[in-house]
Amino acid sequence: DEEGPGEEQRQVAGGRWHACWLKLQGWILAIAIGTASSLSGAAIDVAVNRLSSTRFGWCKSEVLASQTACPHADWEEWGEGGSGFFMNIGLGTVMAFSSAVLVFCFAPRAAGSGIPEVKTILGGFVMPDVTSWRTLIVKMPGLALSVAAGMSLGKEGPLVHVAVCWAQLFSGIFEQFSNEGKRRELISAAAAAGVSTAFGAPLGGVLFSLEEVSSIFPAKTLIRAFAAAVTAALVLSLIRGPTEGLTLFSVHYDKSAQPIEHIAFALLGVAGGLIGAAFNFLNVRWSALRMKPGFKRYINGITEVTLIALVTLLSSWPMAFTKLLSSDVIHALFQSCDSSSGSDIRTYLGLCTSDGDFYAPATAGLVMSLVAAGFIRLAQTILTFGTACPAGLFVPSIYVGACLGRCAGMGMSALNSHYHFMSGSVQPGVYAMVGAAAVLGGVCRVTISLVAIMLELTGSMTYIVPFMMSVLIAKIVGDSMNEGIYDLYIVLKGYPFLHEEVDVTFDERCCDIMETSLVTLDVSLRPRLVDLRALLEGYGYRGFPVVSGGHFVGYAKRSRLEALLAEQMAVFGGEAATWEEQPVTLEMLLPYVDATVMRMVPDASLGQAHKVFKQLGLKYIFLVGSKGHDPTQDVLQGMLSKKKFLLALKTGRVGHRSDNPMLEPVGSGPRHGSNIIARLQESLHRSVAESFVRGTPTHGSRLIPELAAPRHDVENGSTEPAPE
Repeated sequence: DEEGPGEEQRQVAGGRWHACWLKLQGWILAIAIGTASSLSGAAIDVAVNRLSSTRFGWCKSEVLASQTACPHADWEEWGEGGSGFFMNIGLGTVMAFSSAVLVFCFAPRAAGSGIPEVKTILGGFVMPDVTSWRTLIVKMPGLALSVAAGMSLGKEGPLVHVAVCWAQLFSGIFEQFSNEGKRRELISAAAAAGVSTAFGAPLGGVLFSLEEVSSIFPAKTLIRAFAAAVTAALVLSLIRGPTEGLTLFSVHYDKSAQPIEHIAFALLGVAGGLIGAAFNFLNVRWSALRMKPGFKRYINGITEVTLIALVTLLSSWPMAFTKLLSSDVIHALFQSCDSSSGSDIRTYLGLCTSDGDFYAPATAGLVMSLVAAGFIRLAQTILTFGTACPAGLFVPSIYVGACLGRCAGMGMSALNSHYHFMSGSVQPGVYAMVGAAAVLGGVCRVTISLVAIMLELTGSMTYIVPFMMSVLIAKIVGDSMNEGIYDLYIVLKGYPFLHEEVDVTFDERCCDIMETSLVTLDVSLRPRLVDLRALLEGYGYRGFPVVSGGHFVGYAKRSRLEALLAEQMAVFGGEAATWEEQPVTLEMLLPYVDATVMRMVPDASLGQAHKVFKQLGLKYIFLVGSKGHDPTQDVLQGMLSKKKFLLALKTGRVGHRSDNPMLEPVGSGPRHGSNIIARLQESLHRSVAESFVRGTPTHGSRLIPELAAPRHDVENGSTEPAPE
């Protein structure tokens, strides 16, 4: 009697310690992800600085030292003549070629920014090759080479992908994160850490993960994402030291905007939305062309990247604005003319006078140089984004917007000096920052997180209202023409992703599109282990519903059933005559069956199913209810997969009645815009739907042969490959 209460207290204490340990595991992994992400970003930065410097010269005291790390007396320029031209173009082309070879030959999923893939994973689909260790190993050097080559791309989006790969690897340390839902929490935190590493913007990283990539973002995920982002920023600040700091484009403006300037900021927002929509349209069209088999037959990924790099370097050489690294030019465009903060690059570009204290006159030559630089960089980015090398578009978009804004600022300054409609002077650097935010918002269609990133990038809180206004207007203008670039690429690549359908009402029920031809494991038929093995060998499904008679028990994954079979073979010594005849009972199966799968009645609205798929990130819904004269409510009647729901939605079979039928003409069909952008979206959706009907993925989503599972890629109840 005396030992009983003590034993019970020890069990309670042990349970509490175990619960605390489980909670602590999430914090440990969040900190580890933030640390690994920042270390990876710092290594890529060092590689980019060293490699890119070799295109302009070399250090006599240390051959591979960057230009900034080399003593000024020891730095030797290649020059502006023929030798400098050939070294810049040749080395840049070789770096781009090397990046393409790494990606094309070893890890094709390392190409691009990776954000569309991360969004798809967080939407509830499993893409293991996207976050594999091989993708991580190739992505880092490939990104360093492509950025150092001078191509029109950035490293910010790919750094999010790198952080997500670290999250996938670290999730295997603790058993609880083998669950897909738990793993998605880590991936959301990793996305925040990636943005924090790329921009030194922890708050912007958390908001980016919440606004752009995550489908589900509960409070627990929020705090872990914040922990990962803060850790990444802290480690990055320790690596860079107090001299560099976290702020990438640090500027100092203490004069607030005047009321009349908000008109110019609003116009920059309109221009940013138009430029972003045009970029999305042209780039998606170009990417759709490069995915065609006829294009690939003559130009493979390596050749394409090499040619684009050559064209980019040749077109960038004649102008100082395009020849220098984009980040240096952006910082110069953002800054004011003040000799106390250094003015070498600004004077070299002609933005400030020779002494660095005053703005250079807004001559036609300077304005044309800025316009030409922005147009050239926009065209280069249209060709580059989506190629077979790691490539982001944050920096190129900021560059184009900064050129646009600087032109607008110089125009306002010239008008004010002539008409004196404002007191004080106009700061063109402020217009450059607002224009950069507008164009980036027009391309990506992010709002709150973009404003936070711009504030942390520049370290300037003075112009928060112009940032907000321009980004919001850019999104409104861009959304009236097409979707954001990442959503367009999800459709283009054929990824199964459910968007928010805010303008339609679902009239259909789940039973109208559910799968009824299911292969089940019925324990009431007294199956034997040999029957279980025959089931696994005869069908390549990922799993099987377990029933007892008609009553639904749960869902057993193939891997779990294979584990059960292996354990039983081990128990009976592997002798077929002994173990094959052993019965498979319900008690034997229960530890291997997920009995908590989502269940709904067949008459449930598809609107409810859409919310379940979207908010919970599920892949299957099992439809159970009464059938015939059976009064019980747990009879399995069918299954609705997210793939099946997406197919019905994309083909127009369901979900295409507007919320207000009185506002839609009879026979008008699905509501699509009449402009060319809307027709492109419609054609992209149709191509994806047709690819699902044929049972083959689109060109962009083709599985990598050496990573694809040959037998386990089919959903139960379907003869088509499962996109998960």
